[in-house]
Amino acid sequence: MVFHRIYNNNLYNVKEVKNLGFEKSEGFRIPDEYLNEQKFMIMRTCHGIGDWGILSAMPRLLKEKYPECKVYVPSKKLLKKLFGSSHNNVNVVFKHNSYVDKFVDEIEGEVFHDHYRIFDNDDIDYPLIKQMLKFWQYEDCELVDYLPEIYWTKEEILFGNNIIKEYVGDKDFGALLISERFGTQMGVLDKKQYTKDVKIIKKFLVENNLPYFYFTSKPIEETEFNFITKSLDMRNIDLRIQLYIKSKAKCNIGNQCGMTQTILRYSKCFTSQRQYPIAHNFLDTEIYE
Repeated sequence: MVFHRIYNNNLYNVKEVKNLGFEKSEGFRIPDEYLNEQKFMIMRTCHGIGDWGILSAMPRLLKEKYPECKVYVPSKKLLKKLFGSSHNNVNVVFKHNSYVDKFVDEIEGEVFHDHYRIFDNDDIDYPLIKQMLKFWQYEDCELVDYLPEIYWTKEEILFGNNIIKEYVGDKDFGALLISERFGTQMGVLDKKQYTKDVKIIKKFLVENNLPYFYFTSKPIEETEFNFITKSLDMRNIDLRIQLYIKSKAKCNIGNQCGMTQTILRYSKCFTSQRQYPIAHNFLDTEIYE
């Protein structure tokens, strides 16, 4: 792994490291001078919706500890400059979040991104947002309410509710997500993982006999899960509306995927585990098998 530094709108490769961040016994923390400026940038060097979603409570937590601070997140333009490509996932996660002051095209000085974290060799499965905020001098008692959160507009909520009402009425429903990483290890199809994912997800689906809104990486008819009661294929629905529908589901079921983790605050999530250990992608209350 390469430890990166972001300084004055440029990305630098610093060195190869065994672990990103700093072991808690080393005593490293964010400089007081940076905290005193109270102009904070939230930045990730990974770019999926889940990568950003697991940090989505960070703006609120920063404002709770530092009420006068400004909280910034990167625009597509800044991501393009730093990483060579841009995406809309920051907007999907942080749009309409009142704790975010601005999407910015540039940021001067040091950016303490997701490589600046405090890890504990005796507690490997520890959420990334907590590791990062430990570096930001947070105490355990300030990190209790850390689960991901999304802020939808009244219009988005009305639109999502109308879809739900049209397809399931007032019934309970579930959400199924089978991502491209289904049955894989390190991005490659793995027979053992595939068999496990099929077995675990089928078990969860049978135990939760509901109509399902679903998203599958290939047509559901070509999967092992065509037996479910289908409400709606969400493939062509806006991602924020997908997240809203998933948040209203009685349960979410699927292979290990950050999209589902992003709504863990709102719905019970059953996951077929792929990573061992889950490490910084771990979130409390997610049900892993």
